[in-house]
Amino acid sequence: MGVKQQRQRPLGFGFPPDFPQRLERFREAAGLSWRALARLLGVTPYRLSLWRRGTVPSGEHLFLLLTLAAAMGLRDGILMQPERDLPRGASLDRGD
Repeated sequence: MGVKQQRQRPLGFGFPPDFPQRLERFREAAGLSWRALARLLGVTPYRLSLWRRGTVPSGEHLFLLLTLAAAMGLRDGILMQPERDLPRGASLDRGD
């Protein structure tokens, strides 16, 4: 009973079904290994492998991915097309 169960959220409504492929394109465009990307995001390589298999990243991790993409000068939409991929009324604005 000491093992903490993780909830895995499969790709959900409004989330791009091709996100695992987009994540791969992002990693290649950034010139990073999976391990280096995990380190930059503060997650384990195992967490990235879950995303690569279709688990939806948390909002915080998605925000970090989008921020990293912007900081690296990667084109908008490499990970998501916000106007198309987010459910109506959703926002990526953290409200800070």
